[in-house]
Amino acid sequence: MTTEPRTASTPAQLGVAGMRSRIIGLDGARGLSCLGVAIMHVAVHYSPDTAATWYVNLLGLSLIFFYALSGFLLFLPYVRNLVEERGSAQLPSTRNFALHRLARILPGYLVIFLLVNYALQTAYIDNASMQTPGTDNGAGMITDPWQLIANLTLMQSYIPAYFQTGLNPSWSLTLEYAFYTSLPILGALTFTLRRRTAVRPFALALLAPLILIVIGFVGRAFIPLAIKASGLTDFNVIQWGDNWVAVFTKCFLTNADTFAFGMLAAIVVVAMERKSLRDSLSRRARLYSGLALLPVLVVSLLLIATLNPYATSAIAVACGLVILIIVAPLARGEATLIARVLDTAPLRFIGKVSLSLYLWHFPLLLLLGRWGLMAGDTVPGMLRNIALVLAVALVVSAATYYLVEEPAMNWAKRYRARWA
Repeated sequence: MTTEPRTASTPAQLGVAGMRSRIIGLDGARGLSCLGVAIMHVAVHYSPDTAATWYVNLLGLSLIFFYALSGFLLFLPYVRNLVEERGSAQLPSTRNFALHRLARILPGYLVIFLLVNYALQTAYIDNASMQTPGTDNGAGMITDPWQLIANLTLMQSYIPAYFQTGLNPSWSLTLEYAFYTSLPILGALTFTLRRRTAVRPFALALLAPLILIVIGFVGRAFIPLAIKASGLTDFNVIQWGDNWVAVFTKCFLTNADTFAFGMLAAIVVVAMERKSLRDSLSRRARLYSGLALLPVLVVSLLLIATLNPYATSAIAVACGLVILIIVAPLARGEATLIARVLDTAPLRFIGKVSLSLYLWHFPLLLLLGRWGLMAGDTVPGMLRNIALVLAVALVVSAATYYLVEEPAMNWAKRYRARWA
């Protein structure tokens, strides 16, 4: 975490200050998070006993980083515009935001879903989490028109009978779209208050993440009550089964706070960019984030061990701190070793194709198992399975990224106006 000598004189040159600049290090961090989810799924599906022995399932919690990162990156333009002079503080275009968000996810998702469902026939017809590990039970081709419509529109996670069907990891995309819907509404609220009140802009910026934290915390408080009312006792069924409790635990009402801690990191970064933080505090932002990370992780593990519904909230706090560890020095125009390592070509590539990798890895692990290519429940077998699935998934993901995702994003860029 030692700061390297400066290699640029402004944050913009390091990829922080420009509205459309790529922030170095974050693509690699996103790639590592995606690998964590994929590794967990392969290990738990084909080597459940070995995975349990080595606590590989904890790698699945890296999914929370995606939410915090979405909160950080998407809220950043709002904060930057909000803290401008009152006459210049303009709400970013909602039309452009919606166009970009649709182009970023939907084309890739639809193409992959259609290929998986009709060509590979490894989409889940029945709830994926209720199937026997190591098999492709419950997978095939969805033909029911209502189930098809639900999956094509990413609405399956709101319907118990269709929950965890289709591309089962795609439930998180439903949650992402709920956040995308909330952000322009929260932005409109804060920019209206900016025009009509004398409240300081950074205080107004805090309003949006605080609202999401309240929504998430209140929602999580009702989870034990929902479990008690349902009479369910199996943890896996409660979290992932075809029931309303599982739907509730995976909806925006109980997960809004996971985006909020990335949004708080965005406020800190903008405050550093504009030198609104004391220089002594700005220089130590990464140090303080690093010192806070360990106790937060300890608390997270304790909450996970006790099956506390606020465990993912604590993980989201840790993810917000990780974002600051990576980005805070860049906001001061400083290059850092951790950002450079995360920005190396292999990690940057994985981050670039991470959406396709996230969607492809599970149907491909089912297909490889159907072909008899997966090893047994041992440490060597688990490592072999992970290497094989990742190798195949990365090749296929690169194809869908360059043939589908990138053209869709380029199309959106051509047809949208500038953010500011």
